[in-house]
Amino acid sequence: MDATTNALAGVVNLIAVSIALLIINPLLLMAMIVASLPKGYAALRSGHLRYATYVAGSVRRRRMFTLERQMADRQSAPELRSYGLRGFLLAQYDMVMRAQAAVELRLARQVAATTALGGVISGVGLALVWILLGWLLATDQIPLAAAVTCVVAVQTAQLALANLTFQLDYIYTSGQYVREYLTFLERAEEYLPAPVAPDTAAPGPLQTLEVRHVGLQYPERPSPAVREVSFTITAGQTVALVGENGSGKSTLAAMIAGLRAPTSGEMLWNGKSYDAWDRAALTARVCVVLQEHHKWPYSAAANIAMGSIDATPDQSRIEQAAQRALAHQMIVDLPHGYRTLLDRTFKEGQDLSGGQWQRITAARGFYRDADLLIMDEPSSALDPRAEDALFQDLRARKGRRTTILITHRLANVVHADRIYVMHDGIVAEAGTHAELLTLGGRYAELFTLQAAGYTSPQWD
Repeated sequence: MDATTNALAGVVNLIAVSIALLIINPLLLMAMIVASLPKGYAALRSGHLRYATYVAGSVRRRRMFTLERQMADRQSAPELRSYGLRGFLLAQYDMVMRAQAAVELRLARQVAATTALGGVISGVGLALVWILLGWLLATDQIPLAAAVTCVVAVQTAQLALANLTFQLDYIYTSGQYVREYLTFLERAEEYLPAPVAPDTAAPGPLQTLEVRHVGLQYPERPSPAVREVSFTITAGQTVALVGENGSGKSTLAAMIAGLRAPTSGEMLWNGKSYDAWDRAALTARVCVVLQEHHKWPYSAAANIAMGSIDATPDQSRIEQAAQRALAHQMIVDLPHGYRTLLDRTFKEGQDLSGGQWQRITAARGFYRDADLLIMDEPSSALDPRAEDALFQDLRARKGRRTTILITHRLANVVHADRIYVMHDGIVAEAGTHAELLTLGGRYAELFTLQAAGYTSPQWD
């Protein structure tokens, strides 16, 4: 807006000067136009070149930012030192930086050449203005007073033109970035969930959850991650999703939690599609504990209380949830107990091990006490004692709350009411632990492989 205002002011100045020159002699106005246009075009052309180069270099800039982070972050420091990656990362950065520097030098040459050419042509035009003015004065076609007025007008025109050119270049270049941003918003709008009517009802406590012919196709993937999956979960059941890596377990769980919208089929809560319920109220009845959890830079108490962010934090509930996740004593042993900041970035902040963070994450899920608890590899970093305590608590939910477990440790799902074995995005087998062992299929094979590791020697 500032640039537009300044540009309008420049236009008014140019119009005033043009009228003055037109009154004195039309030839002076034409010569002034010839002196003005090349420089203005050169400025706009340079702005276009800078924008095009910036857009084309976005991948290189992201690559450089990633390398800078890899060389400086605490998370990458142990492997960087142990594997001696310093030289490798610096070489990668130098390679990308050289390519970026070459592009920027080429841009600088193009801008300099364009600006210089426009300046030379404008300079020739301005010289013609002075020659024409001198000729008009020498031939007595204009009086001396008018010539002095022309000199002032030309100088004013030059200043106004320089300001106008700068403002137009700024508006043009900024407009391209704004256009890119608006285009991004238009693309992003395609991924937003469909709007829900204001009077949409909130879902009641979970009674049945039906997965009906659900599938999900990720963009630019040759095959769907999940396809034609159907089953029904009733309230109070403990359901397990098992299978090898990449079989679609986590993707299916994300759709059940409402974190991803299926590209085919539908999810039903108490007989009605997810889209028919108030989305915020539905989300409040589901809790997801992820293996790849985020380490929130807040106190231990806040990390747990975030499980039910809309409720007033209750210290007794926080400690109860921590005890269920076997995290209470670990938190008490911290320098400031539940008030300890879990982030080394700040003064007196503390960091936790992977297993300790996983206990905090589990406690956050228990604090929410939702109708449906989805736990994706909740014990991958836990020691055997903490893992046993966690699954004992999960088994205690049976009959009261609904639980969906995703785990590779099949011994932890033997008590599940229903086990669904995923393979290549479909449910390959379904049944109880005993039924699946009797079936002798994929589940029996995986369970036998794991059990053998505990019953027979693996090393001579």
